[in-house]
Amino acid sequence: MSDFTETLRHTDYAHIFYLTEQTDPYIENAVSYVLDGVRNGDRVLFVENPRIYPQIQKKLQQVLSAEELELIHYVNNFDFYWRKGNFHPTAILEYFESVVGSFTADGRQCRTWGHIEWGSQEDISQEIIEYETEIDRSATQRKVISICAYDAHRVSESLRERLMHCHGYLMKDQSISAISFYGDKKARK
Repeated sequence: MSDFTETLRHTDYAHIFYLTEQTDPYIENAVSYVLDGVRNGDRVLFVENPRIYPQIQKKLQQVLSAEELELIHYVNNFDFYWRKGNFHPTAILEYFESVVGSFTADGRQCRTWGHIEWGSQEDISQEIIEYETEIDRSATQRKVISICAYDAHRVSESLRERLMHCHGYLMKDQSISAISFYGDKKARK
């Protein structure tokens, strides 16, 4: 992850689809991503569930100063993605835009990490694709490095394929690679 984030510093933006299967590597990748950003002077919007974030936070507190920790803005992923009572792409994007806009108003870079989760009975594939399409546009315009994390066992094959058309990179717990057909609009429908 650290080699990859070094490469990302030389790009304007990146939108990364992270399919995770194991908690420990996920936490290590998240910590590495945040550390790299903070040490580069970036502000970090970190959207995560309250079960995992304390583990990440503990590792970050061991290596970052109080001033550096202030660059990290944690939001409970339920509050972020379900703030209107449902997964509403427009409302989520408005909130994303306002936070990222405030982070970059002084010219500082921003990176984001969002762990997207939903209830077991929910079929929100279309809403997720709408959201990811707009986040891709926003990341491009605002020059943000953004990771969108999903639990691999929760993502159907059809949703996985559609998500790959909304992201420039596919990340797994032990690898990351560019997506060759990124931006193929036909696959988004």
